[in-house]
Amino acid sequence: MHIEQVKKYVLSSLACSVLMLHSLAVAALGTQANGAAGSRQGLFVMSLLLGLFGIVVVRALNRRRILTPWLLFAVVIPTAVYVLYFRVLT
Repeated sequence: MHIEQVKKYVLSSLACSVLMLHSLAVAALGTQANGAAGSRQGLFVMSLLLGLFGIVVVRALNRRRILTPWLLFAVVIPTAVYVLYFRVLT
């Protein structure tokens, strides 16, 4: 395995894990928001965008097509966390 491929794997795993972690954290935080009207929805949209950005970064680092079914993964997981926390905590 070439060093360039290892660099891509390391950067991809770091980018995806960090951005998806923040995506899930913002989705969970959105369930706790008691601020202005629309703050829950705004944090939820931010979590979706962070997840999408994470998948796009990984695909771009590996020089793959950006449009992929993996983009659904970035939308489904924060949605599941948001719904789970929203149902459980409220």
